[in-house]
Amino acid sequence: MFSLSPVEFRDSGIEGRGVFARRRFAPGDVVVAYAPKQRRVDPKDPEAIAAAETRLTLLSDQGVIIPDTTVPGGWLCNHSCDPNAAIFSSREGRIQCTRPIAPGQEVTVFYGWVSHNEPGRDPCRCGAPRCRGFINFDLDDDDATHVQIAPDNQVVVDDVLGRKLAAYAEFLRSIGQEQVQEAIAGTLVRMKLRKRGSVVCAF
Repeated sequence: MFSLSPVEFRDSGIEGRGVFARRRFAPGDVVVAYAPKQRRVDPKDPEAIAAAETRLTLLSDQGVIIPDTTVPGGWLCNHSCDPNAAIFSSREGRIQCTRPIAPGQEVTVFYGWVSHNEPGRDPCRCGAPRCRGFINFDLDDDDATHVQIAPDNQVVVDDVLGRKLAAYAEFLRSIGQEQVQEAIAGTLVRMKLRKRGSVVCAF
């Protein structure tokens, strides 16, 4: 059947269903809307907090976007350690090409999940030559002992943690995902300020 849609949604060799290009995309092209049908709620709404556990929500400048999963969209994009697209959360949310995508190629993004005391939580099956083996970047309780929060709320780390973060930062720069460092800094702050024995919710 003829379709004008620039993408199709079908089974992926990475995981579940994925998003595949029907035409060529160049860097900067919008590939697909993140959630063609969606609801938006306030970040402090209990529904937003519960929905975050699905890891499908997107924090935008207009609230938390919760996709209607009965309608396919960019929320179906699989993770890759060598992505060809990126998630942009402004306004409606969108998937945008970051390097050339050929017809038939799967559209992938970098999830950038940050976890707490769960190093093996999210195995990666992207198959990229530089695959990290895991989607999540894990921070543990020992990492928090190498952090100080400056009076201006800046995160200051010692050389031990600095080396770990620098290695990941280099990887992030190589794939154009430097913004993930903000999530890492935010997680470190929450870990440092949390009550003893509690777990930081980090994705």
